[in-house]
Amino acid sequence: MISASRLKIVDWRMGAIVALLFLFAVPARAMFEENESGVRAEGMGSAFTAVADDAGAVDFNPAGLFQVEAAQAQVFGKLLYGGAGAGLHTAHGVVCMPVGKLGTMGLRLQETGFSLESQRSLKFAHGFRLAEGLAFGYGLNGYNLTQTNFGQGFAFGLDVGLFARIYKMWSVGFYAHNVNMPRMGNGVGNGDLPRLLVLGLGFSPQAGINSAVDISKEPGQPTRVSVGQEFTIVEHYLTLRAGVQTEPVRLSFGLRTGLARVHLDYAFRTHPTLPVTHDLGLALDF
Repeated sequence: MISASRLKIVDWRMGAIVALLFLFAVPARAMFEENESGVRAEGMGSAFTAVADDAGAVDFNPAGLFQVEAAQAQVFGKLLYGGAGAGLHTAHGVVCMPVGKLGTMGLRLQETGFSLESQRSLKFAHGFRLAEGLAFGYGLNGYNLTQTNFGQGFAFGLDVGLFARIYKMWSVGFYAHNVNMPRMGNGVGNGDLPRLLVLGLGFSPQAGINSAVDISKEPGQPTRVSVGQEFTIVEHYLTLRAGVQTEPVRLSFGLRTGLARVHLDYAFRTHPTLPVTHDLGLALDF
């Protein structure tokens, strides 16, 4: 007869194996795939490239940071696909600060993993105005992958972005992630890091209402389309978000509530074969 303690060990090991498969095979396709994240953007189906007007722009289009006119901080956490039976999670924190005519700078720290593996990244981003209605941004990424019993590896990535405002209500965004084609080498996690090109279109008829469409392409993968909507019902107190994404098809829903300078954000995203992912975050405006 198998003891309860042995059953727990078996369950833990099976959960760890499943988590590894999730990280490297089913949803991820590559290392550090989950680094492009933020509760607001995920509630909009990740259609955020041509919106990018808060600290989340650090990961979706750093050019949009020029729209941030006061210091902001955001933190969030989530259990990826319900934790995959092994506590598979993401923890994320970002701060951004306007620096006058130089634009706005941001710093983000993120960790994704479980007991046997950790994927950490540190990103510095800077967005600034080139001309009226036109901005440029870039991001510098430092990656660290640590695996129990296998050691660790490091890599460096470069992101660039453009943002343009057209006829006041319309905006266009472009984002290129890891344009220098970084590679995690020296044994641990050998392989290319995700590279991504995104073109986005946004429509905002008035403050608090945003519609967005993103078309993104990752080498070797089908073209992905993301559509998102954000609608503020009561300013500061209730904002609703929804979105849909292809390749694979994922549905999103999100909301925000809080006060003038403190906001609580929530989002969940479905997956055709994996459990739902719930995101919870806190945003502060200074």
